[in-house]
Amino acid sequence: MSGDINVIFRACESIVSQERLGPYVRSFFLYQSTRRTQTELPTRFWNMIQKALRKMRCLDVLYIDDPARANTWILNDIPKIPFQLREANFRLPWNRDIIKFLESQNKLRQFQISGGIDEDAPQFEDGSLPDLCTFDGHLAPAMQLLSLPCGLRHLRIPLDRSTNKQLLDFIPNLATLSRTLRSLNIIHMPEELSVEAIKLISFVCPDLHYVGIIPLPMTFPHRSMIHDALLAMHNLRDLEVDVSRWSPLPIQVQCNACLQLNSTHTALP
Repeated sequence: MSGDINVIFRACESIVSQERLGPYVRSFFLYQSTRRTQTELPTRFWNMIQKALRKMRCLDVLYIDDPARANTWILNDIPKIPFQLREANFRLPWNRDIIKFLESQNKLRQFQISGGIDEDAPQFEDGSLPDLCTFDGHLAPAMQLLSLPCGLRHLRIPLDRSTNKQLLDFIPNLATLSRTLRSLNIIHMPEELSVEAIKLISFVCPDLHYVGIIPLPMTFPHRSMIHDALLAMHNLRDLEVDVSRWSPLPIQVQCNACLQLNSTHTALP
């Protein structure tokens, strides 16, 4: 789908007016091209999107990037939503509309969301999202998902200043996923939490295959503690660490930077 809003609107008009077109849509991407100035879209536009979605009974993949992070209402008319998604990626707030929509999606396997958090968002109903394997989103939604027996395998959580302090309280709750979880990616983890975090992770989820992104302390005692914790993870295959704050940088990092610089210079006319 084009990033041109006018093109998207006309395409949706065609889908709404011509009944035969809707079932052909398997993937729908709604976003504004970065080459254009992103603006808040009018209600008329979102009404058309909602009507078009009701025609897409074979839809597998849905991507919605709302600059206003506000129009979750287009997904709230559950009885008229005909599709069962396999993958969803929303730049929308985590709120009641989103949760009720997700409760209707029994085949969803991959879900990503980034937006604000509504503190009044309800909890999931029992049995929601039975096939969910991959989640990428903030700590609050992740915490709600842990209450479901969905068998998550891949979890990616970006932290921010408001959620940093909650990380160490969150990790023990991953015990509910210890049998299924295989990759855990925590973005923007503060270095001062890295030692305690990896200790908890290795104890709660010792069967992980991937762990990242761990800010590796430069001082030896702390590095040694992380090393000891990792030794308990016998199935670990991939480890991603962050040494960008080291001074000086490790030799290999410096070499990689030089290679990238040389490659850039070679490409210049």
